[in-house]
Amino acid sequence: MAVPQKWFFAALEAAGGCSAYPLGVPEGVATPFIVYGRSATARELVLADTLTEEPAADVLPPSGTFQVQIYADGYLAAWAIADAIRAAIHKFAGEADDVTIDSCLLTEEADGDPVFFDGRDTPTYVVEQTYTVRWID
Repeated sequence: MAVPQKWFFAALEAAGGCSAYPLGVPEGVATPFIVYGRSATARELVLADTLTEEPAADVLPPSGTFQVQIYADGYLAAWAIADAIRAAIHKFAGEADDVTIDSCLLTEEADGDPVFFDGRDTPTYVVEQTYTVRWID
């Protein structure tokens, strides 16, 4: 079964120019870094065509909702990384890492709450992005 996580990880690191981690970051990692994860998966059925009496078709390609958090020491630095990621993967479609990405769309983007890591007096800024990725299963 093809899954888009391998492509998503590689695309985030290449575009963001920093390390990406699934679901959490190891303690002591220096900024900037990216945390990502798949928060939902939709597998939609195509209903039968009642006019032609055809049976229900196979499942449409699955789509996943991916949450991305970009952490950086400066507010503008976090947004610069977010913009680079958006420019690289928003509207992407094609073959990558043994999976066919049908579409990748940025659906939400916003400031996250600043974080104060242990031992630091200055905030780490966060930009949050949400992508919907549809791939061929």
